[in-house]
Amino acid sequence: MPRSTGDHNEIRSRLRSPHLPQGAPTSPALANLAALALDRRLAGLAASIGLTYTRYADDLTFSGDLSDRAAIRLIGGVERIVRAEGFSVQPAKTRVRHAFQRQVVTGIVVNERPNLTRAEYDQLKALLHNAVRLGPDSQNRDQHGDFRAHLLGRIAWATQLHPERGQRLRAAFDRIEWPADQLNRVTASRSTSAAAARE
Repeated sequence: MPRSTGDHNEIRSRLRSPHLPQGAPTSPALANLAALALDRRLAGLAASIGLTYTRYADDLTFSGDLSDRAAIRLIGGVERIVRAEGFSVQPAKTRVRHAFQRQVVTGIVVNERPNLTRAEYDQLKALLHNAVRLGPDSQNRDQHGDFRAHLLGRIAWATQLHPERGQRLRAAFDRIEWPADQLNRVTASRSTSAAAARE
């Protein structure tokens, strides 16, 4: 709620300028439409020099073999296209990574195959280990409403990236002793889902 006329005018000014709403289910589709011409041009640039172009939200990635000199030229070409399409590049987030370096895109290590970062895997493994030793409530520091489902989601994501690691995480999860009320919530949720599926 605006606190003063100045706050109210600033909000009105911001809403008049072109922008996309954030958090709505349609936001990714609208962002993709807004970036369609950009994607086409960048994909064409990448293909012309034997690279692969991908974009997730505002993270642009070019994959393939390039010399350092060619990578510098590529960055310049990308910056020109991005500006021409009405967007801007954040130079502090622009990186060139070689095959021998850790390559991270949207928080996922992508060198040989998609994988969790070592730090994230170790943190989740430690959390599960402590939940086995001390109980799950001791590890629910962010007060997730359904901590069990939260952990299962994180494990499923890890499994998608690295099945063997995911199996080890799931084995640790299966050793956690859950309070009866949390197990009943899962059983009731599954029963409701099964009933809805039969209808």
